[in-house]
Amino acid sequence: MSEQLKPAHTFTAVITTRVDGPGTQSTVADLFLKGAEGWVRHRAGFLSAAINLSDDGGQVILVADWADEKSYREFVATDEDQAALGREIQALPGVLQGPEATACTPYRTIAAVSG
Repeated sequence: MSEQLKPAHTFTAVITTRVDGPGTQSTVADLFLKGAEGWVRHRAGFLSAAINLSDDGGQVILVADWADEKSYREFVATDEDQAALGREIQALPGVLQGPEATACTPYRTIAAVSG
């Protein structure tokens, strides 16, 4: 049985973007990665980001872990680079919807299990 660990983070934002196929999916993933590696990782409270691609080529899911909800909310409210990235992604041909927080509800992590 796996040991239950205290989570390393307390707030997870799930950002989804629907696209028209693998080419657009790859472009969106590259833009998310560029932002995460470029400036997001230096923001207070940011812990990690994982970029996930659906096998059908129709969706990109960014899972971003933050130390707390306040750090995430401050980032969303004040980071002009983040806002510009969202506009850039929305303007891409082939982006059908997003990027947007799933149901506008980020998630609070209560436990993490590792193998």
